[in-house]
Amino acid sequence: MGATVFLDSPMGDESRIECETAKIMGNVVWAVADGDGGERVIPLGNVAGVAGDVVEQEVDEVEYPGGRVTELVTRLS
Repeated sequence: MGATVFLDSPMGDESRIECETAKIMGNVVWAVADGDGGERVIPLGNVAGVAGDVVEQEVDEVEYPGGRVTELVTRLS
């Protein structure tokens, strides 16, 4: 199906973003758009909610400049 990211403050003229998958990691949401596969990074402070049919949570090792950390990652699709 897909996921929907609802925004507190619209980005451009969008108050919600329809995407194939949304990944909540740290203080951002990575939204991968339907069709073109483009990614958008949205600060979690601007997210009112995220909806999806499938929700998966796991602890992943995430690469950052200067090292790697273990972090809870939530994927919605």
